[in-house]
Amino acid sequence: MHIALFVLGALVAVFLIFLLTAVITDYRPAGREVLQDRSGISSDTTEVLPDSLSVLCWNIGYGGLGDDMDFFYDGGTQVRTSRERTLANIDGIITEIRRHNPDIILLQEVDECSRRTYRINEVEMLREAFPDYHIFLGYNYKSFFVPIPLKAPMGKVASGVVLMSRTAPEEVVRWQYPSRFPWPVSMFNLKRCLLTASFRKADGGSIIIGNTHNTAYDTGNMRTAETEFIGEMTKKLRSGGIPFIIGGDWNQYPPAYTPSPDEDSNPHFSTVRLDEDLLGGTGRIIYDRQTKTLRHLNTVFGPESVLTVTDYFYVSPDIRVDTMQAIDLRFRYSDHQPAVLRIKL
Repeated sequence: MHIALFVLGALVAVFLIFLLTAVITDYRPAGREVLQDRSGISSDTTEVLPDSLSVLCWNIGYGGLGDDMDFFYDGGTQVRTSRERTLANIDGIITEIRRHNPDIILLQEVDECSRRTYRINEVEMLREAFPDYHIFLGYNYKSFFVPIPLKAPMGKVASGVVLMSRTAPEEVVRWQYPSRFPWPVSMFNLKRCLLTASFRKADGGSIIIGNTHNTAYDTGNMRTAETEFIGEMTKKLRSGGIPFIIGGDWNQYPPAYTPSPDEDSNPHFSTVRLDEDLLGGTGRIIYDRQTKTLRHLNTVFGPESVLTVTDYFYVSPDIRVDTMQAIDLRFRYSDHQPAVLRIKL
């Protein structure tokens, strides 16, 4: 009896210590945070963005969600792939980005020394691979220990969205979305954000290029709040005559896209249609109508995989879009496919 009480007391103490640590270390980002350039490139003079440019957008699945993976949260069984495959995925991602040689790079799910990616610093790998790019990281997932799944917890996670550019931006800001998971789940889950970079144009005006990664597992109007936030921001930009491009993984399919029944049938993960009305008519959605950009992770990639579209751009009317192409890599390196937008200001 005494031993059982001692064991119970010890378990309660461990749980309370764990909970207290989670509260103390809980990531509490400010509503607006100016980010520092991690590239080390000195930029003493004002740089001008070229009139013609390409923007590559890619959710890289932290290098851990290649075609060999399913994922426990989406109805699969696996938590992480091997270290060797993670490194191979990151190398493949870097090679593919180099192949397109974009002016601006918008990445989602980039890990920094997380357990799920064997504490590989992917931000540093990107910095070394692209020494002529300025690089900015906005965290949207920081937890000292994610306790799920119980048999093989994800552990420490530090991850976020990355914006890279050859031209030095005037300012890069992390905007905290108003969406939030309820406590205590919020201490072990994402705090979604929008990254915006302000660039100087040749005519002296400004342009905003944004990177978004919207909520996937909505617990109640979270995606709605995020879309409204983007709508309010772009209204202000339009009223000030400032053009914009916002790309990312919206975790919603475009308004003009018609999903198959399979895309809405996964009880663990399903996308919804983006409510374009919430954007206030400030721009237009640009996506590739021929190529799917996301696969469901209830199974490894194969003929039975369910594919959909969640990766695209929202572009103001005063920007001319030349091409928009999603690149079909057969989901080799990530559960998402890259998309490349080519525009003229």
